Parts: sequence; C-alpha cells; structure tokens
Amino acid sequence: HIDADPETKPAKSRQNMAAMSSMLAGLKKGGMAIWVAPSGGRDRRDVSTGKIPIAPFDQKTVDMFRLMGNKSKTPTHFYPMSMVSYDLCPPPDFVEAGVGEQRNVRFTPIGICVGDEVPNVGGAEKRHLFTERAEEECAEGYVELLKGMDMERYIP
Repeated sequence: HIDADPETKPAKSRQNMAAMSSMLAGLKKGGMAIWVAPSGGRDRRDVSTGKIPIAPFDQKTVDMFRLMGNKSKTPTHFYPMSMVSYDLCPPPDFVEAGVGEQRNVRFTPIGICVGDEVPNVGGAEKRHLFTERAEEECAEGYVELLKGMDMERYIP
C-alpha cells in the first residue's frame, strides 16, 4: 500500500503516475484492454457465515478510469467482469497490517463472467450511478457463476 512506508511513498507515487500515463497513452492509441479490481481485489470471507461477498467498489478508482477514458478522446467501453477464484488463493480472514499476506495456492476451478457494456453516461454529479450499476452487474455475474459452479454456499 502506498502509505505503508512513508519513506517510499514518493517513489510509489511516481510509479503510480507513470503507470497511469502509460495506460492513458494506450487508451489514446486504442485496442487496449485494462482489467481493474475496483475494490482492490480484497474480497474476504465473512467468518460468521462462510459466505464470500464482493467487496464494495471504490468510487475514486472507478472515477479515475472513467476520466482516463474520457481524456483519451478514443471510444472507451466498460464491461463488468465477475470472478470466482477465492478458493484458488484465499486471503487471510482478517486484514493484516503492512505489505504482503500469507497465501496458499490450491488446485480448484475458477469462473469468469463478462457482462454487457455499462454505458459511460452522466457527468460528475451522477458518477455514483455508473459505479452502482457496474457493481450491481458484477454481483449478478458473481451469483450466476456461483450457481453454475455448484457453489451456492458462498452466495452472500
């Protein structure tokens, strides 16, 4: 995490800016796909129920990629992508301080579902509607995958 070590924060910030500039250049060129985990990829099992809910989407992350798409002046398309991969490399049940978490990789099926395009409409005042719709469609795909993989026990 960028704030984990204050001494390395400036270098991490520069690296993030360089990565964003590179992605923007790719979007301007066209023909580029970027996969983003708008919740940071931090889905965790609910220890009280055993269910695995999707972590809430981060509005700022979604806004940043919508802004880059708009700045690119090239048609940019947004598709919700749901993944069932928790059992492949499950995180610890609780967030640990610091960088790096102990993970154990397992041999297990995974599933991926790409939904219909989420239209990039509305200005700054309605940006939350885009994020909400993308999150809803991602959750629907997630449930569809769990059912198709006989993993209903994980449906939140």
